[in-house]
Amino acid sequence: MKTRVAALVCALALVATACGSRLSDDELATGGGTGGGSATETASGSSNAGITQGEGDDGPKVGTLPVPCGEAPDGEPGAVPDGVDGVSQDAIKIAVISDRAGQIKVPTASIEESMQAFVDWCNGFGGINGRKLELTKIDSKLFAHLEATKEACSAGVFAIVGSGSVSDNQGAQAMVDCGLIEVAAYAATTAKADSDNVIQPLPNPSGIFNTAPAVYMVKNHPDAVKKAALIWGGIDTAASQAKRIKEAYEASGFTFVYEKETEVIQESYASEAKAMKDAGVEYVNFVNTTAEAVKLMRDMATQGTDPEVMEFGQQYYDPQMFTAGAAADGAYIQLNTVPFEDKDSSPALQAYLEAYSAVGSNIEPTSLGVQSWSAGLLFATAVKSVGDDLTRENVMKALKDIHEWDGGGLHGTSDPGNNRGAPCLIFTQIQDDAFVRVYPDEPATFDCNKDYALELSGDYGEGAKLKGN
Repeated sequence: MKTRVAALVCALALVATACGSRLSDDELATGGGTGGGSATETASGSSNAGITQGEGDDGPKVGTLPVPCGEAPDGEPGAVPDGVDGVSQDAIKIAVISDRAGQIKVPTASIEESMQAFVDWCNGFGGINGRKLELTKIDSKLFAHLEATKEACSAGVFAIVGSGSVSDNQGAQAMVDCGLIEVAAYAATTAKADSDNVIQPLPNPSGIFNTAPAVYMVKNHPDAVKKAALIWGGIDTAASQAKRIKEAYEASGFTFVYEKETEVIQESYASEAKAMKDAGVEYVNFVNTTAEAVKLMRDMATQGTDPEVMEFGQQYYDPQMFTAGAAADGAYIQLNTVPFEDKDSSPALQAYLEAYSAVGSNIEPTSLGVQSWSAGLLFATAVKSVGDDLTRENVMKALKDIHEWDGGGLHGTSDPGNNRGAPCLIFTQIQDDAFVRVYPDEPATFDCNKDYALELSGDYGEGAKLKGN
């Protein structure tokens, strides 16, 4: 059987499926493994996987990151800043906005739960500089992000943290206009990704594309990339992403011989499969939901369409892909975060998984949930650094001064302050209903190279702006 390879970008989590978990209930309850060091205890006395005690005067670390949560250095928090919403003598109020899981499977499943896990975990150490976090949870209901943002603006919170919504363009300007700051788990649209007062642990600015998957394909499948196909669902965000893929991949050496916008939901992809076979396609890149990917792979198998390579992205890290049966074998999935299969080699991932398990949710953790947890760590690191000068302006300045961030080893190193993502690559492959790491070989590692970051020339819109910018 020819190799099938999958790789898009995290921004494609905008379409309606969740990033999957590979963990059993027992693995979750134990933090997903014990590799990587001995556990310590929080101030509340609970054991924490992935936490190690620093040497000398150094405090505990979560993975490689100093834990940003703890008691006030002087025993009590300082004076409450004048005129700052969401901050009291003993608390900092934050909000998380996401599309809650329900009857419709959503890409942001586990984001809300991951932020609750972070708040509980951080408060177990004493809060941030002695101020406990208080979390307001807001449902953006897939297509009600503007209403959710307005709710956050009137909720008296200091910041939005760990959020992610499919339609985040709707409320992007409203968030900026009401004076809030945000550390998002991810951004689905240009309006949010390039917005003023928004920071991400793994930025995905519209004008820069991570070509690491394309470079890998050109090197390992030089003939297939000259007969490439690009298929996307008929929604604006998917169309924009497909346009970015086309520009970046062509710049890397691809030639697309078949391009097709489909319905968001189709009964069959038989005609597309036959057209690709007739065109001699040897590489397929698909931008839609996991359910639609399953249909496509099945119909390609039925039509005898057997390309050398298929590419899918982070949202396809989902057990639903296995329902395609043998048609999915050999498919490769790109990930932005350390795969759950590598949990024994990642103390930072163990810390997340144990904290997530303590929440008691029936929603499995996801890769986007890991990004939400990383956003919480990023926010707490900035808040800790400003001490008692706790204003939104100071925290945003501190965030923009952070230029190396990997969440303690959860993902590749990004530059949040300059809105530059991590130019990194992990491939996992579907083998017998399991995801198996194939590149790079060593667990919990990425292939990273600054040259993978390509500046695009196309017009992909602009982010929400502060007045006067």
